[in-house]
Amino acid sequence: MSLRVVVERGALTMAAALVDGSRLVDLEIVELLHPPVTDALFGARVERVDQKLDAAFLDIGEPGSAFLGARDARPVAGTAERLPMAKLVHEGQRLLVQGLREPIGDKGPRVTADIKLFGFFVILRPFAMVPEIPGRLPAGVAEAMRQRADRLFAGRGVVLRRSAASVDDSVLLEEAATLAERWARLRAEADRQRRPGRLAADEPVLERLLRRFFDDRYGLVAAADPSVLAELAGPLRARLLAAGVAVERLDIGLPAFEQTGVDEEIDRALATEVAIPGGGTLRIEETAACVAIDIDGGGRTPLDIDLAATAEVARQLRLRNLGGTIVIDFVDLPGRQQRQRVEDALRKALRQDPVGVQQYPLSPLGLVQLSRPRRGASLAARLCRPCPSCAGTGRAPSLVRAAEALFRHLATPPVPLAVAVAADLATFLRGDAATAWEALPARPRLHEDATLAPGTWRRCA
Repeated sequence: MSLRVVVERGALTMAAALVDGSRLVDLEIVELLHPPVTDALFGARVERVDQKLDAAFLDIGEPGSAFLGARDARPVAGTAERLPMAKLVHEGQRLLVQGLREPIGDKGPRVTADIKLFGFFVILRPFAMVPEIPGRLPAGVAEAMRQRADRLFAGRGVVLRRSAASVDDSVLLEEAATLAERWARLRAEADRQRRPGRLAADEPVLERLLRRFFDDRYGLVAAADPSVLAELAGPLRARLLAAGVAVERLDIGLPAFEQTGVDEEIDRALATEVAIPGGGTLRIEETAACVAIDIDGGGRTPLDIDLAATAEVARQLRLRNLGGTIVIDFVDLPGRQQRQRVEDALRKALRQDPVGVQQYPLSPLGLVQLSRPRRGASLAARLCRPCPSCAGTGRAPSLVRAAEALFRHLATPPVPLAVAVAADLATFLRGDAATAWEALPARPRLHEDATLAPGTWRRCA
């Protein structure tokens, strides 16, 4: 595979796309207005202990109370015993916690006191006492990595990532020391903090994006934004070079996603129908109960199209971040031997999924059920919203995405003297996105046009 990561920094978001040749494999987006809770570090205060749930609800300075289960609270008391929450924390207590899960609907975020600081090659667990290695490794590889972890980090809570296999011991030791220094800064900041909230000494956004795909072993990072390129030329450069990752400077006159074809790939990933290489299509429908995937043969033989579809199904699950129950309707096959070949091909394709997928046997009717852990919102939920013009029966680009498109347009001369925007977009630009709008070097006058469709805009003469 010719894997590379393309990084694009906008006024409201920073995103990284994992690309194999010209095909989009995965996409990570961080909203700068509302950074993710997952993996972030917070100074928190216990609001109440719920004995029935054996949990506590915390104020972390974000909307909604965060949920802390008893198992995740054990490091607070310095114990591994299964004690009830009432014996682990008390109301009003201040804690340092880390996000585990984003808020969903009316449920607040989930957090843990078992902190993990992520690096490119190692993970530091400050409250653990033994080194660890990744799961799902071949026996010989696992044993060699376990011996290396014990030799370098005996008595310390350091986890070797898969990427650790490609670098020298000195690189692992240096990164572990860097993470230990970050942990010291985080603890000091939490001690000084007067109100619950996010800790500033946490992981930089660009590091988060790059390490997200590090186990995929990409060989190139491409960027166009000068600030991103400056960060890549700083302390990050040594770690990238250690793993054999080069930096590509794209044309600064165009957004990185536009000039590398990532924008077009994102549009395809938001479509209901997906072409299968060689012919045939997948139809992907997200519903409240499950994700349904139907395979259309396009004239190919049943076994041929089913085998070809397995790789594309696996790619789409990861790219679209689809989770929960997933049902795939393969083209019917006449015999058990052919069904077994399709099951094996799908299982092989799903091995590359970083979150792990549980697969159930193919039924005589050609249905396969998968269970994939939910890791935040799906790609469609992140980049789209219910269409305001059709009472939720369709989707339109989110206001963040619509604003980013407008910012990109205004970054290319000649900049118009005025721009007309839909009412909802005008409210967003004057509210949540006001700082980014006012920071534009050449800012046109903003006119609200009630005749424009929600989220759209046009240049004024």
